[in-house]
Amino acid sequence: MQQQQPDWAKMTEQLGQAFKQMGRTLAAQGAMGWAYRGDLEQLRSSLATMSPEHVAELSAAAALLTSACDEELQRRGV
Repeated sequence: MQQQQPDWAKMTEQLGQAFKQMGRTLAAQGAMGWAYRGDLEQLRSSLATMSPEHVAELSAAAALLTSACDEELQRRGV
């Protein structure tokens, strides 16, 4: 039985997509770090490097985080 050769083009595409997603995640974490520190100048600079779609995704995630934090504080009676 002959061994099948890997599909290098497909693997390269998948690896590229994984690195792209990793870059987006790191950029989002960086922006969150600046926000957490209250450094608005760096936060704005970080957001300016992102695509509009990425900023919208980050905004939605931030809204979800806000809601979850508010619920947790309410649960604790704070």
